[in-house]
Amino acid sequence: MDIAVEKKNIVQWIQAIDDEKIIEKILSFKEKNEVLFFENQLIQKGLNDVSSGNVSSHEEVKKRFEAKFAKK
Repeated sequence: MDIAVEKKNIVQWIQAIDDEKIIEKILSFKEKNEVLFFENQLIQKGLNDVSSGNVSSHEEVKKRFEAKFAKK
């Protein structure tokens, strides 16, 4: 499959669509795909942090949250 050709075919197909409901479905798919991409970026960042040793213990995190949200 030639991805470049397929992308051109999809663009041509979308340009010919007049049905608003189909366009809404395409936009919904696009939004969901963007969220998944963002989530994957965050997951990859977390995995990179773990690999490089940039982590905190559960106890350290609890202490930071307790100090931040302690009643004054």
